[in-house]
Amino acid sequence: MKKVSIFIFSFLIFLFPSPSFSQTNIINQELEIHQKKMEQLESSLKAKVRKKRRVERLEEDVLSELEKLDKNIALQWESLDKAKREWTEAELSLEETKKELSQIKKEVSSLKHFIEMRLNAYRQLGEIGFLNILFESESLPGLLARRQYLKLILDEDSKKRKEYVRALRVLSKKEKELRERQILLKAMTKRLEKEAHLLEERKKEKRKYLESLKGQKRRYQRMIAQLMKAKRKLKRVIDELTLKAQAEAAAVKQQSKEDQFSFSAQKGRLNLPVQGKVILFKNKNAFRGLVVESPWGSQIRAIFDGKVVYNDSLPGYGKVFIVDHGSGYMSLIAQGQNFTKNVGEDIAEGEVIGLSGGGPWVNEGVYIEIRKDGRQLKTISWFDLRGIEIVYR
Repeated sequence: MKKVSIFIFSFLIFLFPSPSFSQTNIINQELEIHQKKMEQLESSLKAKVRKKRRVERLEEDVLSELEKLDKNIALQWESLDKAKREWTEAELSLEETKKELSQIKKEVSSLKHFIEMRLNAYRQLGEIGFLNILFESESLPGLLARRQYLKLILDEDSKKRKEYVRALRVLSKKEKELRERQILLKAMTKRLEKEAHLLEERKKEKRKYLESLKGQKRRYQRMIAQLMKAKRKLKRVIDELTLKAQAEAAAVKQQSKEDQFSFSAQKGRLNLPVQGKVILFKNKNAFRGLVVESPWGSQIRAIFDGKVVYNDSLPGYGKVFIVDHGSGYMSLIAQGQNFTKNVGEDIAEGEVIGLSGGGPWVNEGVYIEIRKDGRQLKTISWFDLRGIEIVYR
């Protein structure tokens, strides 16, 4: 920001060149300074465009992932519904199997009871009684027929019993398989449900990330718009500056030498424009101007004889006052509350030219620059600071 301020102040100085400036110096120096500024803007603009495109690619990737997640979630819930249906079918099948088992067990119990009753009846007849039944027949064929009939009854009872036992085994095995299947389906249902919820959570995270990317994209768009606006404004300033330099080139005069009363002879002897303490910043390379802290409304006095070439406000710097001291030397005082001299007026050293205000470098005070042929000089070396309090920040 400090470097940008130096560039902006340099605009103002070159808008009002000293008669000692040559046309070539004015145009070449000013265009070189502003071309560097333009390069910085273009570099920053390209960087922001690259970042915006990167965010757009990330946005596309996230949208693609969200589409895949939606498909996976749909498939997961479909699998879960299928598993639940199979679980329900297994439960119904198990209930049917239980009913069949219960029915078979009842039939086996009835058959067992019937066979036991028949065997008891045979036992009660005894061996003689059983023989009497057989031999009641009047002929041998009748005897054989009765014997065969009794055998068929016993064989049928045995066959029925074996069928029931076999059915019980089959149904018991089916019941066991259905129970095992139920357990597997229950475990699978829980797993599918858990996976579906995890996918939903992942989808929420991706949507949150997508909103973050959209926010970044909007911020980069705003920054790009601001940089484009600054670039257009800078180009207008450069164009106006070039025209101004060319228009006033004919009025430039060279001075053969500087006498003891010239501005150049005052180095290290000038008085501060306001009374107060000097503020020095640690980053000396980035900030060659001078800040003087002084109460609001303190009188500002001219540091040397000269002619007013600029008196207007500049956003962020308050009132700006520039004086041409001849031989290419100019002084700039910024952050004033107001300045009382008009452009074109001659002023004398020590004459009151305005009141102090404040700005970005100091709450109450002024900012000072000394320049030669548009080049900013180390301002502190031009003032007599004996007895002046100096504060480092």
